[in-house]
Amino acid sequence: MRAVQAIFMKQLVDLPKNLSITIMYIIFPLLAFLFANFLGGPDEYGFDIAPAFIVQFATMFAAMVPMVTIANTIAEDNEYKSLRFLVTAGVKPGQYLTGLIGFVLVIAIVPLLIFAFIGSFAGMELVIFLGLSLLGVLASAVLGAIIGLFSKNVQQCSAIYTPIMMILGFAPFIAMYSEAAANIAHFTFTFQIFAALTQIMVHVPEGLEPMFDIPMTESAIIIAANVVIFAVLFVVAYRKKGLRG
Repeated sequence: MRAVQAIFMKQLVDLPKNLSITIMYIIFPLLAFLFANFLGGPDEYGFDIAPAFIVQFATMFAAMVPMVTIANTIAEDNEYKSLRFLVTAGVKPGQYLTGLIGFVLVIAIVPLLIFAFIGSFAGMELVIFLGLSLLGVLASAVLGAIIGLFSKNVQQCSAIYTPIMMILGFAPFIAMYSEAAANIAHFTFTFQIFAALTQIMVHVPEGLEPMFDIPMTESAIIIAANVVIFAVLFVVAYRKKGLRG
C-alpha cells in the first residue's frame, strides 16, 4: 500500500511539471464552459444545445486525457530508466500501475465535477454522469498503459496514441452523420458514453426524436466490456513486453 501511495504522490508532484498534460485537464472544461455559455441556448426547434456541448467535451476528455497521461508516464519512465530505480526500491509492477491508474481516476474527478457544475447536473443525473465518465476514464487509462508498454520513448508513444485518441474522441460525432460509422462506433466506450449522457443530459423538445435510443444498461455493459478487453490485452502485452526496468 505504501508503494501505491508513493507512486500516487510521485504523479501528483510530476503533473504540474508536464505542462502539456496539465493543460489537457484544464482545456476541455474551459471549452465546455465557453461553448455552452456563448454558443449554447435554444435553437429554432427549442432545443437547448448547451448540455450537448458539455457532453461532447466530457466524452472527449474521458477518451483522450487519461490515455495520454498513463501512456506518457510509462514511456517516460522507460526512456529515463525511472523504472529501474522503482524496481530496485521494491515496487512491483502491479503496485506501479495501480498507483498510476488510481491517480488518474482521482484527478479526473475535478474536471468532471466542473463539467457537471457548468451543466447544472444534480441528483441522479450527476451520479450517472460521474459513474459513466469514470468508467470511461478507467478504460482510457488501461488502454494508455498498453500503449506505454510498447513505447520505447515519449516521442514513439505520441506517434502511437495520437491516431488512437483522435479516432476514439471523434467517433461519436462521426457516427451522428454516418450509419456505417455508427454501427462500428457502437462497440467503443466513447460512443456509449456520448450516447448515454446525451439521452440523460440533453432534453429533446416534444415532437422531436432523440438522437440515440440505446438502453442505459446496454451502454454500461459495453463500456465495462471495453475495460475488460483492454485489461486482458494489457496482461498479454505485459507478458510480452513487461515493464522495462
